Amino acid sequence: MRICVFQSSYEGSDSVLGDLHDSSQPGLFTSQHEFTYRFIHKDNAQQEIDAAVAEGFDFYFNFLWGTLDDPVAGTLASRYFESLGLPSCGVRSWERSKTKNDFYKAARLHGTPPVPGADRFPLFVKPANGCASQLIDEHSVCHNQEELDLALGRINKSLHEARVRRAHALGIKDPVEYASSYDPTSRDNDDVVVQQYIDGKDYTCSVVEMGQSCIALTPFVYNTKQTTSKDKFLTFDLKFDQETRIELLQKQHNPTLFERLQQVALEAFTISGCKGSNMGCDVDLRATTTGEVFAIEVNPQPAAFMPDGVFQDLPIIHSLPGGHSAVINIFIANHMLGHPDKWSHQPKIASVYDGFAPKYDTLVNQAATMLESARRLAGRFEFSGTVLDLACGTGIFGRALAESKKSSSPAVAVSSQEYRLLGCDISPGMLDICRSSGVYDNLFTDSMESTLLRISNEDHGKSVDHITCFSSMHFLRPEMFSFVMVLCFTLANKSVTISVDEIPDVYNEKLKKSGHDFMHSTNHLASMGSFCEPKGWRLECRETQYSWTSPATGDRIYTTYFRFERVDGDTRDVMIGGVQLPN
Repeated sequence: MRICVFQSSYEGSDSVLGDLHDSSQPGLFTSQHEFTYRFIHKDNAQQEIDAAVAEGFDFYFNFLWGTLDDPVAGTLASRYFESLGLPSCGVRSWERSKTKNDFYKAARLHGTPPVPGADRFPLFVKPANGCASQLIDEHSVCHNQEELDLALGRINKSLHEARVRRAHALGIKDPVEYASSYDPTSRDNDDVVVQQYIDGKDYTCSVVEMGQSCIALTPFVYNTKQTTSKDKFLTFDLKFDQETRIELLQKQHNPTLFERLQQVALEAFTISGCKGSNMGCDVDLRATTTGEVFAIEVNPQPAAFMPDGVFQDLPIIHSLPGGHSAVINIFIANHMLGHPDKWSHQPKIASVYDGFAPKYDTLVNQAATMLESARRLAGRFEFSGTVLDLACGTGIFGRALAESKKSSSPAVAVSSQEYRLLGCDISPGMLDICRSSGVYDNLFTDSMESTLLRISNEDHGKSVDHITCFSSMHFLRPEMFSFVMVLCFTLANKSVTISVDEIPDVYNEKLKKSGHDFMHSTNHLASMGSFCEPKGWRLECRETQYSWTSPATGDRIYTTYFRFERVDGDTRDVMIGGVQLPN
């Protein structure tokens, strides 16, 4: 894809972040897409966006982060871009229009996530807009009314210019009068936060949106130099100090805190306005010494895409299967899931296989080794527990698994008897034949990605032990392939066993000439290589062999079989959950 990345230009803005902020460069992390970067100025945003759109990009990443208070492009520019209805992911105007106070109000209304109260000293004073700990300093913690009054006086004075900018953005006739109308001593101003100070440590947890689910990655903690203040928190100067570093948590050191940080982050994403961004968010958290965790702030970009420096995307690099290349494809796949009519050919493919179903098994036996491979895998590896067979077709693997009960290996025979088999496929005709075999406990007429997302919303996706998929991944677009593989590695408790068909270019050329371009297939072998061995997994087997001959084109297709086994048990570093609002 040709992808355009919109970023806020600091030119002429006098923003304090101008000299500290490196631009996001997703193109450095993947060769699958071609990225072009466009820096958008606040005062000329509409014209610059129009000029970029005229270049005809396939997709857009919107990293325009400014609120109405900021001197850089953001809310209004995003609102205009959204009105164009173009395929995109990124920062959304509705999220940037909300303040921290709006987030706290929503959290209290729903009872989740936990957020600081606002009544008891010590109290913390900060702007309700903005980011990067701006206007937070050693005087932000107030232990009594006198300190609170002084802090309110300082922050209200400091917010004057931001209020003028907000008035300009809102089209108010006299911006200075608007800014001056704020009570300089009040704690009730809508752009000021006054909340209980949480004595503890600062953490951040990245949440990646995945359709109607989301994944919380490994949390990280900020390590800073020692300060003389008895209250420990991140000021603007401390956050950008050269000694400040972020460090990923090790789950084994404190699994309860680790999972609590992730759970609160998932709740914060659900309550925030980041849902529907097709990206996710970063959630800033504070945890007390007793393990209480509070959501402090939600930032709308879970990946900075910076190649080096203190703010590298360590959670994505080290805990998301596939890393940056996968997360880029996830962002795109999220949009595709919301617009299936434009991006998916599944109904046409299903129709072809409906007509093909009665003779499918006969052709497989005559011109393929798929049944032989299924039998070999079923007999060689352990499949006890719940098995989910993606794109199961007529049930070739399920039948092979049932036959493996008669394996000559007693250990495999015993363990294979103790399983529950689920399957899904987009073709009702193929599923009718599969159902008649009687070896599947439940079958879903649905796509791979939809079935995985459904399971992810059930018991946090802990119900599936093994995930299998054979000779079907080639129908997925590259973006959806990454999406599906990340879900497989996140959901499976014990193993992932799949095949990747090495589709030659000539195969697709012949399909196109015959009017069957909707059957286009992709060789995902290189993409599979980018997953290597995801953290918590071991590649147990990789073998390549001739698999099938296309009845439509006559091409011989070779297949590589992969068997991954989980090695981290219940100590996995990512947490998956649905994004439904609580009652």
